[in-house]
Amino acid sequence: MTTRSPVVPEVLASLALTAFSIAVAAGFARVFTGWDFLPGLVAIAVVGHLLALAFRRIGVTAWVAVPVTALVLGVLVLWQNYGGSFAGIVPTGETWRLLDLDLGLVREQFPTTVAPVVHEAGWATIAGASIALVVLLSDVLAFGARTTGEALVPGGLLYVFVAALGYDRSRIGLTVLLVAAAVVAAVALRAAHRAGTETVLTPAAARRWWAVPGAIGCAALVALTAGVLGPEVPGADAEPWIDTRGRSGGVTEVVSPLVDIRSRLVNQSNLEVFRMGATEPSYWRVTALPQYDGLTFSLPDRPLVRAEGALSPDRPDAAEIRQELEIVELGGQLIPAAADPIAADGSPSLRWNPDTSTLVLVGDPVERGDRFTIVSLSPRVSPEQLAAATSIAVPDPIHLELPDDLPPVVAETAAAVTAGATNGYQAALALQDFLRTFTYSLEVPAGHGNDAMEVFFRDRVGYCEQFSAAFAAMARTVGLPSRVAVGYTYGLQQPDGRYSVLGKNAHAWPEVWFDGIGWVPFEPTPGRGAPGTEQFTGVAPAQEDEPLQPGEADPAEPAAPTTTVPAGPRDPTDPFAGLEEDQLVPPPDAESPTASSSGGSAWRVAAVLAVVAVLIAAPAVARRLARRRGTRGDAQRRVLASWRRAVRAARAVGVDGAPGMTVREWAAATSSALPIAARPMRELATTVEVVLYAPPDTLDLDRRDWKGIDVGQESAALAHQVEQIAVDSLGPRERLIRYFTVWS
Repeated sequence: MTTRSPVVPEVLASLALTAFSIAVAAGFARVFTGWDFLPGLVAIAVVGHLLALAFRRIGVTAWVAVPVTALVLGVLVLWQNYGGSFAGIVPTGETWRLLDLDLGLVREQFPTTVAPVVHEAGWATIAGASIALVVLLSDVLAFGARTTGEALVPGGLLYVFVAALGYDRSRIGLTVLLVAAAVVAAVALRAAHRAGTETVLTPAAARRWWAVPGAIGCAALVALTAGVLGPEVPGADAEPWIDTRGRSGGVTEVVSPLVDIRSRLVNQSNLEVFRMGATEPSYWRVTALPQYDGLTFSLPDRPLVRAEGALSPDRPDAAEIRQELEIVELGGQLIPAAADPIAADGSPSLRWNPDTSTLVLVGDPVERGDRFTIVSLSPRVSPEQLAAATSIAVPDPIHLELPDDLPPVVAETAAAVTAGATNGYQAALALQDFLRTFTYSLEVPAGHGNDAMEVFFRDRVGYCEQFSAAFAAMARTVGLPSRVAVGYTYGLQQPDGRYSVLGKNAHAWPEVWFDGIGWVPFEPTPGRGAPGTEQFTGVAPAQEDEPLQPGEADPAEPAAPTTTVPAGPRDPTDPFAGLEEDQLVPPPDAESPTASSSGGSAWRVAAVLAVVAVLIAAPAVARRLARRRGTRGDAQRRVLASWRRAVRAARAVGVDGAPGMTVREWAAATSSALPIAARPMRELATTVEVVLYAPPDTLDLDRRDWKGIDVGQESAALAHQVEQIAVDSLGPRERLIRYFTVWS
């Protein structure tokens, strides 16, 4: 007898487990953009598993190997993200400072961040640490606790968690890859664990290389079934039971709308939120946020008044914009309008806060079909007027307040940028133009607190939330009263003249106070520009203006035919003068019924049923083929194939044989656990002894018989009896598991 060496199976199992960890790492494509994240995560998986394998092969105890592997992986993660702060291969105090800064940013942003994010800062560190932890846990479970399925659980959980937070990118391909890698890893681990305990009666019996293509074929079949037919199963395209990413129909307004702005830009990009009929385009401001506490710009506690009569004082050099607003999927209680509203009507619950220029619907939130009539006066001032104005008579000290822990880089950068400015307008323009040299990207985490602001200045990349917050904070450090306005860009003008405003038009911009003029908008975000402000900002109107693709508009309620709100003659005592009833937006047409979609087509159902049938029949077919191979060759080979079948059946009922047990000892152990199988097991053991040890002249191996008996056929019948007795003694669950796990 010979014993199979565990070296090769263990190496193959380690490589298979490494491939599974790489498949888990690839799942981060659901939360990151591009694929630049993958090489670093692959390096962590390869180094971790191969280092653990090396420690096992040289006999290092787990109490030493696991901590050392964890230390190496931890240093590798830090080096990948903060290598420039290392002293050789050793992290320094600067490394830990950067790590603390980035992890603090992740803690701040995680509740509101929506995928995709850029692979940098704390998110890259978290991803690397997660893969390192999966490598450690899976390796310990696989080779320390000698488990199979349990070793795949840490990676599977991480994959599911990442997928739940991620967006719909390469969903099918990544799932196919993970399933295939998991099947191969499970087969390889099972073979490795058996290699050290299984007794092999002849060298020929050890050559089971046919199992390798079988495992690969099984992995391919399962993965393709999950990836190709899975999406075709009825209900696969249905909405999730629990939406973890804020993709509900309406936009949820919160205390600070800045918290929600990235979700609208990413998740509700082509969702129409409202339609605006207006005499001219404008940024549609929802509110203005003056309070900054180091975490977010927010609304302070301020009283509301009824939206009756004049809301804001007349502004010199202002353009009147008359608007008819129709709610589609906006949600919340804040009403968008051009700056600055002087009159509004549409609901007795409409309220106004002059300190933040906010129209609020108290009580119930706005609903689809709600309409509001608004008149605004938008500033139209010249650069000369702004240059001559001061910013001393600030309406409220809150517009100059800054947290004590504001990162020094904010004030230092503002001072350097505005060093040549001779007035407030020049300073504001310098800040705007400086920030417009940064890069606009939605692939960065949400947030504009102190930590996020420091990262923004370090990486020089962000989206409107960071640009507007950075401008407002910098302006305050040089004495300019400022606030952050939140709302929407002007949207896409439709054939009926109205502007269709989508989620992708969500925007934030800063406003600066000038005495005698009021709040004046600036535009630091690259690629954006407010209509009517180019004469003093130097920025032409611009926005995210890609048209809706076919099927992206809401099919349930097409845009109602209407005309743009006319600019009637203005009566200071009646802001709504000139707006006749027949000029207002008419009610939309009745919703047209939508055609009900049928279920999956017949061929798809047939394909699913065919694959299910193949999966159910595969174990039985594989066993038949394996037994047919067992009938080939000489008597010794045929008898030993039957013996292995009987031993597997004995193991199924709890017989735990040691590697050095003889066939008689196996027969005795089986008789104790399964008395009814004692006779066929003893007879089969006797036949095994004969073909292995009988004198050569009593056994003609070429004729495949012994004393006139076809020993191959006889041993197969005895093995079948043992198998049948063992299966009959199992419960339904154990039978089902054995059917799908024993393929030979």
